[in-house]
Amino acid sequence: MAKRRREKKNSIAGLFLRCLVGINFLAMPVLSQENTEKTPLLSTIKLKVSGYTQVLYSYWEEGVDSFLVKRARLSLSGEIAKKIRFKLQADAVKSPALVDAQVDFEFSPTLGLRIGQFYVPFRRENRTSSSDLDTILRSQVVDKLAPSRDIGSPGRDIGAMLFGKFSIIEYLVGFFNGSGVNRADTNEKKDFSARVVLRPASFVSAGGSVYSGRHSAAQGDHPFTRDRRGIEAGLDLGAFSARAEYISGRDDLTKKEGWYIQGGCFISTKKVQAVVKWDSYDQDRDAASDRSDLMTLGLNWFFSEKTKLQVNFNSYRRESGETANRAILVQFQAGF
Repeated sequence: MAKRRREKKNSIAGLFLRCLVGINFLAMPVLSQENTEKTPLLSTIKLKVSGYTQVLYSYWEEGVDSFLVKRARLSLSGEIAKKIRFKLQADAVKSPALVDAQVDFEFSPTLGLRIGQFYVPFRRENRTSSSDLDTILRSQVVDKLAPSRDIGSPGRDIGAMLFGKFSIIEYLVGFFNGSGVNRADTNEKKDFSARVVLRPASFVSAGGSVYSGRHSAAQGDHPFTRDRRGIEAGLDLGAFSARAEYISGRDDLTKKEGWYIQGGCFISTKKVQAVVKWDSYDQDRDAASDRSDLMTLGLNWFFSEKTKLQVNFNSYRRESGETANRAILVQFQAGF
């Protein structure tokens, strides 16, 4: 009798174990499917965090010498889905803090769409990050005439833009508010901007830019004409580089223009770079003696790609040839 009871218990236990194995076997595809569904969410979103800080010391012959935390930026970018990318950038020093907020839809190498807040497609130096400039300051003409910078914004605006490449041709074309970063449009017009660059070889480029818009200083103000035209050229031959740009513009009835030419050479393999630059800006072509020229002599010492020490000697001259001011700028940039 006891033997039969033991056999019965063993059979029940065996049945129970077989049921557990069966349940586990049936559950495996479901669990596997759940894991399969969750894994891509974590693995396909590729995020990149980057940033840099710039600390500047400036000594002016006619003016104040001072230390300044010039920029402190943090950037987050990544791929949301296949062919859809985003970028966010903020600056802890500037106000407002939001610098970039863009989404790219890359339909093909020849066609993409960018929406949000980003660089206006106008000229090379205007679209070059301050962390990648060979000189501490931008050219006078870029600061005074490049769209967005001419109204006190960091070269960005809110809008939509198409971009792409055809063989040796790169293009960017879009419509913008024309009011700068983090600002709604102040009139019913949208500004148009386009840039085309030819790259016949990897080391040489040439291009042109156009901007056509209407600007109102405040909501309800009568908008005035704000047009820009520009040409550019660049040469990169390993240790040696050269840049040149020209911009002409019209604000209402005032015609303006300016240009710069720049050369750079590494005197130690990718570590120490010497730079010389001359730029000129005429704020009113019909007025006399209002042109400003700036000569810059610079030295850059690279600790890494984004970390460097820059020393610039700047000499400002009036149209008459008289020296207006001199300055020594020293900037340390730490980046990652």
